[in-house]
Order: sequence, then structure tokens, then C-alpha cells
Amino acid sequence: MTDDFYREAIVTEARHPQNYGPLGGTNITQSQVNPSCGDSVEVYVKLDKEKKKILDIGWEGNGCVVSMASMSFLSARVKGMSLAEINQLGPDDLKQMLGIEEITPSREKCMMVGLIAIQKAVYS
Repeated sequence: MTDDFYREAIVTEARHPQNYGPLGGTNITQSQVNPSCGDSVEVYVKLDKEKKKILDIGWEGNGCVVSMASMSFLSARVKGMSLAEINQLGPDDLKQMLGIEEITPSREKCMMVGLIAIQKAVYS
């Protein structure tokens, strides 16, 4: 893990998350919990008419700085993305969003909880 892991941008993002809160008119709601630490996320996804693209997303959750910042950055990134593009997102994409190069395996699970929820939502 790098020394700047908890850099100010990550902490600020977690404290003031983007797209936080339930979203009306959604097609899909999905919850995900990281069993190793208890981080939890619920996503509210609104798809386009063809159900091939995310038009809007909201979310609620509780967890560590890593899980909340990751979900916040991710919620902004997936708007307008196709379901195929979302399915291709992985840990490296999230690390890039967070501005980090390395992460411990336990923190990677925290980082991934939001992405897992979104991918389950659009492929359930």
C-alpha cells in the first residue's frame, strides 16, 4: 500500500460522495455486503429504454473510507456507460479512480463492493 493511500481526495470524496441517496424511477436495486469487514452498499440503477446503458445511479452505504470513496467515484463514472462496458470494469479501473497504485487484498475487497453491486444489478 502506498503512503498516500488516505490522501485528502479520497477522504473528501468519502465525506461528500457523489450521487448519494435513493433514486426514484429506477429499474434495479441491488445490495452488496463485504463479509470480511461489513461494508455495505445499495445501488439504485436507472437504465435507458433498451436496457443497454445506465442513465442514472444513486446509492446508499456504510463502510470505510475506501469503500465509500470508491463507490462515489464509480457512481459518477458509470453514468452513460453501456452494460458491456460496466462488465469490463475491474480493480485496476477502481485504483485509477482512487489515484492509487497498490492496495492490500483486504482493502481491495472494500474497494470492490460497489462495483460488484453494480455488476450484479445490471446482470441479474
